[in-house]
Amino acid sequence: MPLQAVFFDLDETLVDARSCHHEANRRTFEDYGLDYAWARAVAGDFVGMRLSDSLAARRDALGVSESALPLQQLMERRELHYLRLLPQASRLLPGAKEAVVAVRERGLIAAVVSSSTLRVIKEVLDLFGLTDLPKFVVGGDEVERGKPYPDSYELAFERLCAVRQANKREVLVVEDSGSGLRAGQAAGLPVCLVPFDPPPEDIYPEYRVASLEELPVLLGGLVVG
Repeated sequence: MPLQAVFFDLDETLVDARSCHHEANRRTFEDYGLDYAWARAVAGDFVGMRLSDSLAARRDALGVSESALPLQQLMERRELHYLRLLPQASRLLPGAKEAVVAVRERGLIAAVVSSSTLRVIKEVLDLFGLTDLPKFVVGGDEVERGKPYPDSYELAFERLCAVRQANKREVLVVEDSGSGLRAGQAAGLPVCLVPFDPPPEDIYPEYRVASLEELPVLLGGLVVG
């Protein structure tokens, strides 16, 4: 499988921002007098999924209607909290920058395909000195359906083909979660899993590495295919 491009997820793949996400959610719900811990317990887990989907589900789990608290208002307040917390409550994961650099050094196209909004993606890339490395980014606010649906990776593949001819077997998706892996595979792209948490048992990535520190070695084999 000679490679043409690598599509990286962002949160918990390149950047550990989990505590930042959690605290931003908690503060946002608290601003409206809502119990985030209870909402999280009732609505369940949304790892790797789009923020708008998780916020809507957790708001609804508390019996709060769209008319009482519009999702757009909730999203805007939450984004403000997140961006304020980001510098002190997030970190670049080991091997992350080196992995993206390795993609570029091999003549491949690197892209970031995230469930976060474009504004948040930009802030994160700027913070960690990654802005100039991806050829393009795809945000969760650009697609109708978030992960685990394939929409974001299908859009990323369209953008890739606008700058370089490729088929889907020549693109590698790098993801940390089951929902992200399912999104990539549903788009017809092979996936390398870099698990941040123990992954679900019912997922079958084409490749797997323990951390991004191992990705350049994997790329070395795939580029020559």
